[in-house]
Order: sequence, then structure tokens, then C-alpha cells
Amino acid sequence: MGLAIKVTKSRATQVISRFITEERGSLSILILSLFMTILITLLILTDISSIYFAKRSLTQATEAAAQRGVRNLDLEKYYKSKYNFTKMILNMTDAREKDPGIPIDCYKGRDDAFSTIAEFSRNRESLLGPQLGEIQIQEVQCDGYQLSLRTSATARLPFVIPFTGIEKVEISSQVGTFDERKITTNYYGINIG
Repeated sequence: MGLAIKVTKSRATQVISRFITEERGSLSILILSLFMTILITLLILTDISSIYFAKRSLTQATEAAAQRGVRNLDLEKYYKSKYNFTKMILNMTDAREKDPGIPIDCYKGRDDAFSTIAEFSRNRESLLGPQLGEIQIQEVQCDGYQLSLRTSATARLPFVIPFTGIEKVEISSQVGTFDERKITTNYYGINIG
């Protein structure tokens, strides 16, 4: 003799299965899921644009510091044997030296770059915006003709990215700059052009 077991569904199981198979209200679930997708996408796009603007502000501050640092002329290198008769004759021929650029006083340039970054950090809210944290100089390189800076800062996100918990992003910027002479037809104070 076989034993027959009859399985009866509980009331809760019957309600859930009826809800899943029933089509009434399915459009509202679809609209709600679409709305949530659009909302999460807007939050993520807002965070991405906030990071972009923070990166742009950091790059502009780094460029300003590098430009301010490169303006320090090394007078000794600049005027070293530039105005003698032999140099004038060589510069008029093809045997002239190639112009490497305008020499920079690296120590003064480094100090000016640090003071510019410190000024940006002090006035951070008004100059860079509320999303950018304190700027830190990671590296300064100067070879006598070019000044390079690498900076970093922390950008605060306006919205915490859903399901990740990310509140801040570390950004960095690297800028190099140099001065070059303007091409002129004025040689040793004599305008020939």
C-alpha cells in the first residue's frame, strides 16, 4: 500500500504565488524601478561632475603655483658671458648655441610655489570650492630651466555612492612649466628688423 501525502500550501505561500502570477500593478513596479535607476544614475553623475570640478580646481592651483615659481630669474646664469664681443660674433653666425630657455632660480621658485599652494589652501572655500580638501605638494622638481609640481588633495562627494559607501576621493595633478625667450630682431640693443 502506498502512502499518499497531500501537501497543502499555507495561506502566506498562496498570497505570494498569487501576487507573482497576477499582472495587476506590474506597471507601477516597472515605473518605480525605472525611477530608482534614474535617481541612482543622477546621484552617480553628480558625484562624477563634482570630482571633475575638484580635479580642475586642483590643476589650476598647481598651474598657478608653477607659473609663480618659474618667474624667478637666475641672474648669474642669465648674464654669464652674454654681452661680450666674441659671443656677439658667434650669435650672428650658425655656430651659435641653442637656446635652452630662461634659467630659473630653483630655490626661490620652490619657495614661491609652496607659498602659492599655502595661499590657495588658506582661502580654499572661496578660491577652490567646498568640495576640495587641503592641497599638499607631493613633489617639486627643478632642473634650472623647468619647474614641475605634483600635488594632491581629497575631494568630498556631495552624495555617498549607493552600495559602496565612498565619501571621499583622492585626486592628484602634475604640472610642468618653463620660460622661453621671445623671438626678436633686436640684437644687443640694435633693432635690425
